[in-house]
Amino acid sequence: MPPTILLLLCLVPLRAQAPAGYVAPGLCANCHAAIADRYRSTPMARSFGTVRQPPPPGAFRHHASEQLFTLFNRGGQPMLRRQQIGFDGAPSNVLERKLDYWFGSGNHARSFVSRNATGDLIELPLTWYAENGGHWGMSPAYDVSQHAGFSRKITYRCMSCHNAYPALPPGADQWENATRWPAQLPEGIDCQRCHGPGQRHVDAVRLRKPAVAVRAAIVNPAKLDPVRKMEVCLQCHLETTNAPLPNSLIRRGRGVFSYRPGEPLEDYALYFDHAPGTGQADKFEFASAPYRLRQSRCFLESRGALTCTTCHDPHRQQAGAAGVARYAAVCRSCHPGAAESHVTKPPDDCVSCHMPRRRPS
Repeated sequence: MPPTILLLLCLVPLRAQAPAGYVAPGLCANCHAAIADRYRSTPMARSFGTVRQPPPPGAFRHHASEQLFTLFNRGGQPMLRRQQIGFDGAPSNVLERKLDYWFGSGNHARSFVSRNATGDLIELPLTWYAENGGHWGMSPAYDVSQHAGFSRKITYRCMSCHNAYPALPPGADQWENATRWPAQLPEGIDCQRCHGPGQRHVDAVRLRKPAVAVRAAIVNPAKLDPVRKMEVCLQCHLETTNAPLPNSLIRRGRGVFSYRPGEPLEDYALYFDHAPGTGQADKFEFASAPYRLRQSRCFLESRGALTCTTCHDPHRQQAGAAGVARYAAVCRSCHPGAAESHVTKPPDDCVSCHMPRRRPS
């Protein structure tokens, strides 16, 4: 074949497609309507989405960088403006970007993303924080004088734990720091992130196969051994450290979006941590809850039987009084006499004392 024809073939763009075996996220609700309806209210289901309603208006002055950030609407499009005051007292260094997407459930915080002309997603420097009635502030790692501003691109590795798997050209996710995104993005972590690709399961139902074959065609984390069950959560909720070491490295030959529930997590990535005795034993990272769970007396004395889903129902939002009651019931299942010997406000609230809230390191 002449070299010129080979060159032309190389220039033909690869067609983006959903990862092999995955189905449209909403398809699961056709048969599992009740579970899907409950799941929609969870933080995982609300991890990423398109901005359809304008966020709360407001302004935030960042004294460290001497910049003023203002939220406003232009023709129905939410916008973020940055400006400074020049030597003549007039606004200068003005930059505006539209808010295209949000990420973060909003239970604690919600950050925003702008898509540029080349298809890159840019994390914006302002975040809405829910505490104390809600307020605007600098996004995580932006509260410094020389912050990233409007230049931080969202990489495949970053998105991998904030959203469902996107449709990409085959092999495109071999580079974890890639930043080019398709026009259409998933909106929130869907069922298949924990249950694995659903195509075989759907096909088994359509072919009217026996119930045992239908169940065998999908991963049920509850049926996995405790280690594999925990790793379904750890794929995103394990952050051993974020500085100065890398948290983890994806193994050579594996794509960013290639982890499948039920496989050993160590086959997908290698995780790193500070060495013992370096003063980091009590560190508290953004996503280190399972990591710290493994250090707890409850986990150690359970001999591996205690997992994330012992306390957390992944299909249901648990907050407020209902959440307190749920967690107290789990505690009583192992400590039946503890509630009678302790007086708490609100009553029967174990976690306020035994799992106090802390700010991350």
